[in-house]
Amino acid sequence: MPTSCFRCGAVVRFDGPVGRRTTCPECDADLHACIDCRFYDESSAHECREPHAEHYVDKESANACDLFQLGDGASRRRGSSRTAKDQLRALFGDAPAPAEADPRDALEALFKKK
Repeated sequence: MPTSCFRCGAVVRFDGPVGRRTTCPECDADLHACIDCRFYDESSAHECREPHAEHYVDKESANACDLFQLGDGASRRRGSSRTAKDQLRALFGDAPAPAEADPRDALEALFKKK
């Protein structure tokens, strides 16, 4: 099943289960980690959709979870907040804000009496 590494985004393929010590061939990151599991979900309790999974604090390091299933870790990589805001504005047809805009000016414009 093709998937990708959380740390570098490289596509990795495994036909069988991923061992606890398995690492990414490109960046040597641990692949048997919560962040690369298909059950990983930041909005769930302990950041895992599997209710019977053990709780691991370090989500990016290898662990011994028996319920681990390799998921698409690269989809969880975070870009800059500026990029996300620009994508949101593009979605709603607004032009991106100038980079030198002061947030206070935007706040004052929002609450300015007309």
